[in-house]
Amino acid sequence: MSITDPQQGADEPWYALDARDALNRFASSRNGLVQSEAERRLASHGPNLLPEPQRMGPLRIFAHQFTSPLIYLLIFAGALSLLIGDRWDAVFIFGVLTTNALVGSYQEYKADAGARALRSLVPQVARVVRDGVVREIPAAEIVPGDIVELESGMKVTADMRLVEAHGLRIDEGSLTGESMPVLKDADLSLESETVAGDRLTMAHAGTVVVEGRGLGVAVATGAGTLLANIGSMLTENARGAVETPLVRRMAKLARRIAIATVFLILVLAVLLALQGGGWREIVLLAIALAVAAIPEGLPIAVTVALSAAASRMARRNVIVRSLPAVEGLGSCTLIATDKTGTLTLNRLTVHRVVLADGTSFERQQWLNGGGSDRLGEIGSAAAICNEAHLSDTGSPVGDAVDVALLDLARETGHDPENLLGMERLAIVPYEPAARFAAVEAVSSQGTRLVVKGAPETVLPMCAEVPQGAVETAERLAAEGFRVLVLAYADSAASAGPIHERLHGLRLLGFVGLTDPLRFGVVEAVAHCREAGISVRMITGDHPATALAIARQLGLDVHPGEVVTGAQLAGLDSKSEAFDRTIGDAEIFARIEPAQKLAIVKGLQRNHHIVAVTGDGVNDGPALHAADIGVAMGKGGTDVARAASDLVIADDNFATILSGIEEGRVTFLNIRKIVIFMLATGLAEILMFIGALGFGLPMPLTPVQLLWLNLVTNGVQDVTLGFGKGEGDELQRPPRRKLVTLIDIDAIILMLPGTLVMTAAAIWVMAGHLAAGESVAEARNAVLFIVVLFQNAFLLTVRNLHRPFWRWHAPENGWLFAGLGSALMLHVAAQHLPLSQTLLGISPVGTDVVVQGLLAASAVLLSTEAAKWWINRTRRARSSGTLLMERGCDGADDAGRSNILRRE
Repeated sequence: MSITDPQQGADEPWYALDARDALNRFASSRNGLVQSEAERRLASHGPNLLPEPQRMGPLRIFAHQFTSPLIYLLIFAGALSLLIGDRWDAVFIFGVLTTNALVGSYQEYKADAGARALRSLVPQVARVVRDGVVREIPAAEIVPGDIVELESGMKVTADMRLVEAHGLRIDEGSLTGESMPVLKDADLSLESETVAGDRLTMAHAGTVVVEGRGLGVAVATGAGTLLANIGSMLTENARGAVETPLVRRMAKLARRIAIATVFLILVLAVLLALQGGGWREIVLLAIALAVAAIPEGLPIAVTVALSAAASRMARRNVIVRSLPAVEGLGSCTLIATDKTGTLTLNRLTVHRVVLADGTSFERQQWLNGGGSDRLGEIGSAAAICNEAHLSDTGSPVGDAVDVALLDLARETGHDPENLLGMERLAIVPYEPAARFAAVEAVSSQGTRLVVKGAPETVLPMCAEVPQGAVETAERLAAEGFRVLVLAYADSAASAGPIHERLHGLRLLGFVGLTDPLRFGVVEAVAHCREAGISVRMITGDHPATALAIARQLGLDVHPGEVVTGAQLAGLDSKSEAFDRTIGDAEIFARIEPAQKLAIVKGLQRNHHIVAVTGDGVNDGPALHAADIGVAMGKGGTDVARAASDLVIADDNFATILSGIEEGRVTFLNIRKIVIFMLATGLAEILMFIGALGFGLPMPLTPVQLLWLNLVTNGVQDVTLGFGKGEGDELQRPPRRKLVTLIDIDAIILMLPGTLVMTAAAIWVMAGHLAAGESVAEARNAVLFIVVLFQNAFLLTVRNLHRPFWRWHAPENGWLFAGLGSALMLHVAAQHLPLSQTLLGISPVGTDVVVQGLLAASAVLLSTEAAKWWINRTRRARSSGTLLMERGCDGADDAGRSNILRRE
């Protein structure tokens, strides 16, 4: 077979080949390539660099903002205004369009950077063998067939089939999710179906050598590596990250408004034509209706609401990268979370010690001063047989197990520095093949030989093994602990080589190490369940470890609810069987990056709104494909952060709850904004219909409508985005499906006030015309009264189920500022010559003010009556149905019970 195409390198089963066969495939040897051949291959295959994804330019991003049905209608209205010579109308309309496009462009500039961030994971230099000589070269110059040296602390520079491995442990957590460094073995024989986490004969680009040494032949570089494969998945799924629940809801609402507006314009245009109206009058009506129906200020108001929520989230350690994701996190019905570094601290800790006599101690016991002399002996032995060392600051540095054992020594009352400083007479370093380590040190009684290692290795070295010792080790392992056995022997003086004295030892006990849960994560998972949100664990760890962690989290998970990557590999990722399998699973273990992506898509097909948490390169594609991607800020990779919508600054799963709470508050705030804008817009439309029916002129001009919708209305509606919720958001079920922002309750709430606004405006219009005033004067009065209508309606929709007078005044500073500003803006416009000319308005008399206050009071009272009726009806149907503001989403009982069936 010829040398592999680097684009296909990650797909070739190099791990299943014998090392000699791999060398032969690349016409290479342990002496490496000759320099001339390496240069030829570099020219043929290209540099060892990850491919750069294409980026969208600023002009294209700006143009993309003009693709909404509502935008098309406004462009059409602006063009008609130019056609009939109404330049000011056109200027206003196109000014609104430009403003909204600039706001949208800001969001689009946060385009996909995940695949580009992958480049930083590949180091700049590598150590290769060329012409039989070890050389350091730029990593970009590695070619397939190069012989690459690996040792502790190095980053792997290409995908390699290992030729030699001496105690080689590689941290592959960022690629596979495995929490512990993986021990490599170059001589193993593997099957071609072996998943990435179990390919012990391979070293992959972007991973880190923790300890040991190795030699490998580069089998894939650049675009052919497993790392690049993940990068391509990021690119392919980039669009999925943009389609948050809020974006889809707003798009659905926009389509409905556009269809209704076009239909209304056509109907009324025909009616006006039948009545003998001229073409200019029909065009003016079309422009006015389009402007009235389209909530021009909605994008800006929603952006302000999301920005306010983003600021609140930042104070709670949730950093927002994509504003629509603020609300989206509150909509999620399921959190697919990584284990290592998210639920756990990603740091080994001794959590249990079982003495030889069976006495068991939990970590909290010895931290609180409880224990025994035998527990102290284990702590001492753990520091004597230890290859870690203390840094200048006194913190332990070394292998994760040895660091954890030094912590145990300190926690049980010993000074690690003194124990590490004891004179060592002989040392047997830990070797993975031997599965034990031994140290002989000088003690006050002579010498002490301490041995640590795996139970199956150390227990046979002991003189007496208590009955049930093996079962104790097995029980600890089943509970998710990494188990070590400590034993010792004292003598008056050194009595020969250690290897000859590894028998007749005295068993001290068993040490159980685990990656501890983060503080508050158990409570956070419980709160998620209370909020109706399912939590699924997706990890590259062993199934037993994942199951044990799940039980520590308080989840009632059975072994049958743990699905492995090997099980999923036998299913078509788009089949019903696959969807059923992941739907019934609570834990996914030994999962590869592509499988994690498939799991997320399958959960979405099961009608879940999925939030995915992660910190590694392996999490990038799933973060992108999820409805909401949540990355870790401290321990996370650049890839994970760039692929996400939200970043958790403190890496704590519990912080996600704060984001969910703020997301639910934000949805309600946006819902109030939409209700406010659509109600006032509907009133304007009904005014036109009523005026047409009664043979009256248009009650407002297009420019006056734009003034209402963008300025006076816009100043008020943004204040609704600053609501802080009512404290019970996490006791409500999630909005399971893609719900509309406007449901039947919202319509019932809007209609009374809307009808009162319409009737009052037509009455005022007709009254002023009947009194002999001009059309411009009548419109001036109507415009002032509509501003007061908006003031009144804002007061009542500020809270959707409490009376408007039941407020805590300091929390409504923004509300009163909005009310006052809107009214003052309009009064000022009535007195300024430029705005008088532009809007066709002037100061109003006392009679108009009185009429407006009476009409506004009627709007307020009628809306409050509708609110009371809705809440009374809801309480009467309290068997599971929530109040309107609690975000009823129309999800059926079967759907809701499906979410909560395990809770």
